[in-house]
Amino acid sequence: MNETNVGLGIQDLRLGAKDGLRAASELGFRAVEISAVDPELDPARLSTSGRRHLLRYTDGLGLRMDAIAADLPGLTLTDPQTVDERVERTRRIIEMAAEVHVGVVTATAGALTHPETGEPSPAAIEALMQLGASADACGVIYALRPTYDDAPRVDRVLQAVGCPAVRLGIDPAAMVMSGANPMAMIQRLPEQIALTYARDATAGVPGRSGAETRWGEGEVDFVGLLAMLSAIDFGGPCIVRRMDSANPAIDLRDALRGLQRLMPAP
Repeated sequence: MNETNVGLGIQDLRLGAKDGLRAASELGFRAVEISAVDPELDPARLSTSGRRHLLRYTDGLGLRMDAIAADLPGLTLTDPQTVDERVERTRRIIEMAAEVHVGVVTATAGALTHPETGEPSPAAIEALMQLGASADACGVIYALRPTYDDAPRVDRVLQAVGCPAVRLGIDPAAMVMSGANPMAMIQRLPEQIALTYARDATAGVPGRSGAETRWGEGEVDFVGLLAMLSAIDFGGPCIVRRMDSANPAIDLRDALRGLQRLMPAP
């Protein structure tokens, strides 16, 4: 992985889409993740002409859109009451991603397996098969970001889905906060990793989850993670995030500089 793979999740700037894109460019990023939850970028509201304008505006800032976040609050893959809505809304996001030439749609997964048996949720598997078919037809990757499930459980989920368009996004901070091991996930499923995040956090312990921190002040082993990603020849997007900050622009800029110091010279 090199600097050209590093993007910014503009939703963390809390400036809206247009101002967030401009700020990302000013901070020195050359790639971005946008969020389909942003009212300006909701596929239900963003017209065809609006999507063309988004492409022109992003290109004019020297930015590349590497991913779209499809984190839909309150809609889970395992809840029979909400799964159909999540599938339908995610399908629209996948279709928009193809239209604006974005290769990865990503979303947090939550728990996808039974807490005791480890068996994949039938509702989640059915939903992921539908989303995989849509993503495959559009030439897009749907990258789940696991948090609670460990590597063997996630492996069982992906095998049950059986679709190459459904892969993984690794958010080390989210996993560390919940007590999961991001290194084990990469080691077990190297060919499934489509996207990574650069976000730091303190580790969770039984009965208490960890917390996000500024980059370099938590317990995520970025040196080890970068080495492992290099070993598997990972070439996908790496998105810098800072979801809980009073000064997100400063923290995101510092995270970019920290990552640049760790990356080998071209």
